[in-house]
Amino acid sequence: MSHMRLNLRGVTTMIVDSDHFTRGLIAQMLRGFGTEPAAAYDTGKAAQAHLQHHYSDLCILEAVFPDMEGAQLIRWVRRQDKSPLRFIPIIVLSSYTQHRHVTLARDAGANLVLTKPVSPQVLYDHIAWVAKVRRPFIETGAYIGPDRRFRTIEPPDGKKKRDTDYTEVDDTAAALQEQPSGAVPNSRRSAST
Repeated sequence: MSHMRLNLRGVTTMIVDSDHFTRGLIAQMLRGFGTEPAAAYDTGKAAQAHLQHHYSDLCILEAVFPDMEGAQLIRWVRRQDKSPLRFIPIIVLSSYTQHRHVTLARDAGANLVLTKPVSPQVLYDHIAWVAKVRRPFIETGAYIGPDRRFRTIEPPDGKKKRDTDYTEVDDTAAALQEQPSGAVPNSRRSAST
């Protein structure tokens, strides 16, 4: 992934982590990438208060805060009606590698979950991936966030249930026929489920 280059000048970020050292380290990495100075908080409530009055282009959260689970903050962000806030890319950094924390963050609508400690290269590569790979935004009664499917595979029972399941193969084939050789088609599309 390191071949992806982004201009992150002017990008606003928010870091939410209860550990002062981790907040400072991630903030330094982001400044090294060229972003604006990060808004940094140690609790979910402080992050909510910030987001009610300020927009961030990227949020980097830990999985568990002293006052709430990271998943709770992610769900709050994703349920902001008619607000660009709900579409903010969210990367979760977790030193808790238990399946439960990863699943909670993913199911709340996080774009990615990474294990702490994270190197500058790994963080940059994943920020670049979130910026360049357009995943449809899904909105259902139980889930709001980026499509959790990373691969195109058949459902386990063989029955397709989403409208986009029926058109994705045809759309991709058509886009490939229209592209010059070696070009990659833009896969951004809106999906409703």
